[in-house]
Amino acid sequence: MKEHVDEINRVIKVLKGENYKKISLVLNLDKCARLVEKLDSLATTCKECEQFLLEFKEHFIHLNANKDKIDKIMVKKHKQLLYQTELHLKKKHKSVPEGYYFGTYMSLGMSLGIIFGLTLFDNIALGLPIGLSIGIAIGDWIGLRC
Repeated sequence: MKEHVDEINRVIKVLKGENYKKISLVLNLDKCARLVEKLDSLATTCKECEQFLLEFKEHFIHLNANKDKIDKIMVKKHKQLLYQTELHLKKKHKSVPEGYYFGTYMSLGMSLGIIFGLTLFDNIALGLPIGLSIGIAIGDWIGLRC
């Protein structure tokens, strides 16, 4: 499996090059690299992850061969592959997107900050930043542990 990951990363590096900055943004190559690493770590225990990894390899070889003429159909196929992979990781492996806990606990902290600001401090402007800070700290801590 390592040779598949190396091949995919090589193509991603080529597509991130100076001549293909726009393509890199449209194809969201940073996200692709993270998904490939996640798939590689799970491919030994999950046949579907192994299959997705092979699909990514074939897809990126095709993208590399046609890098000067990437059209809307290829981008649509790419985004569909990303979506299917993310869906599999979420459902089967309980994977969450990057920043999930951060955003969840930040909003929870803000809500609690408003409540405590109104009840304890009689000042919403004081409770909001305190709750926001606590929510960010908890979300960041939980995100690092998962």
